Amino acid sequence: MAGPTFRLTDRSNRNLINMRTSAPNEITILVVDDEEDVVEIVSHFLKQEGYNVVAAYDGEEALRKSSPDIDLIVLDIMLPHIDGLEVCRRLRSRVETEMIPIIFLSAKAEEEDQVKGLMLGADDYLTKPVAPEVLVAHVKAVLRRAGIEESRVMTVGDLTIYEDEFRATLNEDDLGLTYTEIQLLLYLVRHPRKAFTRQQLLETIWKDAMMVTERTVDAHIKNLREKLGSFAQHVQTVRGVGYRFVKENPDGSSA
Repeated sequence: MAGPTFRLTDRSNRNLINMRTSAPNEITILVVDDEEDVVEIVSHFLKQEGYNVVAAYDGEEALRKSSPDIDLIVLDIMLPHIDGLEVCRRLRSRVETEMIPIIFLSAKAEEEDQVKGLMLGADDYLTKPVAPEVLVAHVKAVLRRAGIEESRVMTVGDLTIYEDEFRATLNEDDLGLTYTEIQLLLYLVRHPRKAFTRQQLLETIWKDAMMVTERTVDAHIKNLREKLGSFAQHVQTVRGVGYRFVKENPDGSSA
């Protein structure tokens, strides 16, 4: 009698061969849940990380939208028409979708449910409610295990930010940015056209630092613009709100 086939081992071996590096905006995640507010919240935090997000609200729609273009699936279990466990089983049985990483995100918290989901081929299992930063961390970890490494270099026109090296260049000339200026620029560039208040930037970049005020943000933006030179036109002041980054030049062309 032939022994069992361990699909997890097959997938792991193939990942070692097919490792790739992608910018977050080149990664597409399918979020499947019958509750629209859950889909909206999960999608919001994934998009904040720069990922592309596709939504589905039942099992049939999830199967239709699952294709080799999807890099990861966040999947609920209690779905209309076809439940998430059956969706997972069918995806693992198809050649074109068997390699897509799957994270179950379900209110079913029993150990038996978690074991069943993982045995069907899911890569991870999280129970609701889950903190957004925890979900994002698990998404990144599962993508890494699947052989998809996020690029740590961001390029917008002539601007290149080397996140691991904490430096940025413009036309290949080093800008000499400080650590905080790099963090501020990275955050704005990752969320193009989104306006952030000074308080939001303080809470994100400076976090729990003492003795910082909204004027601190203004001072760093001023210094950043001076170092960016003509490229500073992409760091815009939004009157009555704060600051944002836009990729487009004033004439509408891209940076």
